[in-house]
Amino acid sequence: MLTQQEYVDLVHTVNNYRQQIHLFNSEDISEAALDNLKHQITLFEAANPDSISLNSPNYVVAGGILEGFVKVTHTRRMLSLNDIFNLDELVNWDQRWQDYGIKNGIKFNTEQKYICEPKIDGLAISIHYEYGKIVRAVTRGDGFVGEDVTENVKQINSIPKQIPDARKMEIRGEIFITKSDFEELNREILEGKKVGKMGKIGQGGMFANTRNIASGTIRQLDSRIVASRRLSFIAYSLWIEGGGEDKI
Repeated sequence: MLTQQEYVDLVHTVNNYRQQIHLFNSEDISEAALDNLKHQITLFEAANPDSISLNSPNYVVAGGILEGFVKVTHTRRMLSLNDIFNLDELVNWDQRWQDYGIKNGIKFNTEQKYICEPKIDGLAISIHYEYGKIVRAVTRGDGFVGEDVTENVKQINSIPKQIPDARKMEIRGEIFITKSDFEELNREILEGKKVGKMGKIGQGGMFANTRNIASGTIRQLDSRIVASRRLSFIAYSLWIEGGGEDKI
């Protein structure tokens, strides 16, 4: 178990890594290694609930705003997910959720049912429609304020530019790249057919993982670069003005 000082130091280290990844697409640490560091923080906080840092990555959303993009305040805060590594942690999470319900007077069904799905690791996005057309697309940013990336999102074929519904709505989901498209893109970058990370071609421009492609591509100031890459989208929630939120 970490000491208090080791915990504080690790919080600082992990937050630096997350900032570099989300804002500058750094590949200095693998996703698995970063998840392991975050897990050490989680274990310490579970055992020391009175010593949790206000800067803990478990309570602060990674990200920020890059220069060159307009800031947009979210209508509702965009949160991030926490990781678990074994069945005991899943059981403990469920118990905390049940305790939260009791404490706040929420009545759960006697038999809770959960849905499991593969983790899609890319870039969280909020897409707003009015009168059936996209009017705004915003990155998660710090959870409260994100970046307006509307023109870039319009370049993604799997995101409909127009829908048969005139109501004002917000669809949240994940922009990502499939493994096959990731491999194809890296091949094209290696062969000099497409520009890769930091505007480079050849091996120096190849991406190390799929997550960084999604994040880096949507933050391009040139939407033509977005159009040249095979990004995909999956929706997970829908909010309709005056109608509340539904999971998709």
